Amino acid sequence: MQGNEALTYKDENTLSSKIEGYGYNNTLDFSNMNDHSDIITYGQSQSQSTCPLPSCNFIGLYEHLSDHFTTEHWDSGHRFQYNCPLPVSLGMDETFLVLQAEEDGLLFLLNKGTENIGHTVMVTCIGPSNSNEHFFYYLVSERGNSSLKLKSYTQTLPGRVDAIPPSDFLLVPFGFLNSCGELNLEVCIWNSSDLVGVRS
Repeated sequence: MQGNEALTYKDENTLSSKIEGYGYNNTLDFSNMNDHSDIITYGQSQSQSTCPLPSCNFIGLYEHLSDHFTTEHWDSGHRFQYNCPLPVSLGMDETFLVLQAEEDGLLFLLNKGTENIGHTVMVTCIGPSNSNEHFFYYLVSERGNSSLKLKSYTQTLPGRVDAIPPSDFLLVPFGFLNSCGELNLEVCIWNSSDLVGVRS
């Protein structure tokens, strides 16, 4: 919207808000609004993210998500360092783990699905839906002398979603689970600025 464009309105209580490119295309009725309700921020919709924990209702700017998670859920995630392998374990009923980078606080999800012959696992990054940034990662699952490995790039999603868009995943047969039904993995995520020579 140009600085000199005027908004049209029908009366003092109704504002037409069809504003191109700002993600809001409805009529606002101010007659029923309380003083502190229904705050609308234009141009922010693609920058909003949700807390990945199902019990938390946080929805806010992507830039605030890291601080929220560190402050409110410091014991619910696994902190990791880029470029360093991290051993993790997913219990029988766990469908994801939250991974938080120590260097910059970014949040990643290790997602686990279930198929007929085993579990699918992949890593996604929580960030703005319009982000083009992808992080290289690998996953390794081992059983005795056998190992399975995936090397791929993260998708960036605004939060935890039940139906992840099609992407690369590691299929780990049920035979790789330990005696408690846990899935043990090694995960390593690279900072996008440190990718030279790691894909070989």
